[in-house]
Amino acid sequence: MNTAAERAQSYAKAFFEAAFERWLGVLENVAGKLAGNPSLLVNLQSTATDFVERQAALDSFLPPDTDPLVRNLLYTLMQRGDLNLLPEIATALRARSAAAAPTLVEVTTALPLEDRYRQALEEKLTKEYGTGLAFNYHVDPAILGGVIVRVGDKLIDGSLASRLAAMRQALGVAGS
Repeated sequence: MNTAAERAQSYAKAFFEAAFERWLGVLENVAGKLAGNPSLLVNLQSTATDFVERQAALDSFLPPDTDPLVRNLLYTLMQRGDLNLLPEIATALRARSAAAAPTLVEVTTALPLEDRYRQALEEKLTKEYGTGLAFNYHVDPAILGGVIVRVGDKLIDGSLASRLAAMRQALGVAGS
């Protein structure tokens, strides 16, 4: 099973990814709105208009719960006339995030996997999810057989225990 440190690391990673995706989502949303309305971009970056007015205009289409760090980044870009760089900033952030940390893959089996099966599984998952995967293998006899794979936030449950539970539920539903 997972140690406390592994679980803590997993929670921390999930928290960071959720916050990062939320922040990046706001930046990409603003970039899309500005790309669809070039006159808005010109108005927001115009030094002829008072900064407080431009700030209010930018705030008018930001979600009310926008993180203050994201809001301040947008204000800084607006003040410096760099809002047009948002698409490139978002692309760079996505690339940096992808390169910074490998995607954690948790593999649980009822018995230890032989090396040839590990290699085959890793090759298949790498083809499907790309490089940069970090594999952790666990043995849990309670799954009875099969395999449970978690890739990032995706769960693939091919365990015998889950299949049996699904059959029991289906039979219970059919009999009611």
